[in-house]
Amino acid sequence: MREPALREPAVRESAVRESALSWRRSGGGPAWGAPSARYAPGTGDVARPAGQDPAAPRRTKPAPRDRLAVSDLLERVREDGEEGEPRLRFLPALEQLVLSLDSEAGLHAEGRAAVRRELAEALARQRQLVRLLRDHPTIALTDIRAPVFITGLPGSGAALLHNLLAEHPGLDAPALWELADPAAELVDIQQRRAALRRARSDAERAVRPTLGRGAGQLLRHTRPGGCHRLLANAFHSMMATLTWRVPGYGTWLEGADLTEAYAFHRAQLQAVTWRIPGSTPVLRDPFHSRHLRELLRAYPDARVVHVHRSPADVVGVCAGISAARRGRTAPAGDPGPVGAEWAARAERHFAASEQARSALPQARLLDVRYEELVADPVQEVRRVQRFAGVTSTVLVDRAVAALAARSTRAARAARAFRPTEFGLSRRQLDSRFAVYRTTYGV
Repeated sequence: MREPALREPAVRESAVRESALSWRRSGGGPAWGAPSARYAPGTGDVARPAGQDPAAPRRTKPAPRDRLAVSDLLERVREDGEEGEPRLRFLPALEQLVLSLDSEAGLHAEGRAAVRRELAEALARQRQLVRLLRDHPTIALTDIRAPVFITGLPGSGAALLHNLLAEHPGLDAPALWELADPAAELVDIQQRRAALRRARSDAERAVRPTLGRGAGQLLRHTRPGGCHRLLANAFHSMMATLTWRVPGYGTWLEGADLTEAYAFHRAQLQAVTWRIPGSTPVLRDPFHSRHLRELLRAYPDARVVHVHRSPADVVGVCAGISAARRGRTAPAGDPGPVGAEWAARAERHFAASEQARSALPQARLLDVRYEELVADPVQEVRRVQRFAGVTSTVLVDRAVAALAARSTRAARAARAFRPTEFGLSRRQLDSRFAVYRTTYGV
């Protein structure tokens, strides 16, 4: 299919996915369960779990005029005639994120306004899904069989592999625009065009800070999107730590149980596959590998592809993307702390991932090395296709080779992020991650 021009004034209905081949689909699973915690209306605080000492100190803050608060976000999504607090989920997780954003992110005025919009939109998508499932209860019966999840930290090559796999008609990689509005019905052409325009604008805004640095070059509204967007609607996405400086939230999330968040992830994916049926789903999140136990509770027959690259390269890219994205909502600061933060976060991530991998049978786990993917993309993609249960064809091989070649040319023309830009020594990083490098040959 011809790639649509990004600047065309009107979005064509047919330009919903960029691919060399046609698409089909199917899908599935249960809706998410009951809330795991109660929210105290109007206080902006998480209610204490049963048995907690009432004398224990509460986290309190002064309330400046522009303070971020959950109660304000709930007010923004309240509907006409609705009494009391809106019945929405994952509010304790939202509280953790809001507290961290308010006290640690250093947001400027425009940044706070952007954060409010983004969090309120996530709440609105929750409500939209509830309404969709109420009106179309058969969505909860949609079957999602043996999905393939690609994982690997930003800069690892996971996004490249995801895009190359999307060229096969037997593998269904939902486009960014589909994941951006997972519960939208889009019953007419005007609604679909509006959804495409919103997603295109979001993609362009997301990639703008890293233009020319080789990061996000495949990020387009009609290309495969990351399913971290579905976890973000439950406020359980580690991608928040890439976008904002929220160390408190990151620490909380590293120890959190994502079982309910992944159940919600599945409910949203059911809505996406109900809207556009297809074949074997292929999804991607950089941080899936540390949460495989929770992922398997939502997708018991899931298969996982883990992409590995030199940690020094990955940490440099993570720090670069993070510094660039944070600059959209907060004043730019010293890049050194960003490098140290991501070196430590990657170290904890790799350790947690090693533990989580034991939950998955070896036959359903495939490791891919970035160097091999780049050196011979057709053969490496064929290996992953076999793992996913499909067979390549000459046409698919040609599409894979063409996309890989375009990506390689773009990467060579870009100025890649380097660890030294963030006060990090490649030699020290190689030593720090020696066990990981030896284990996976990177």
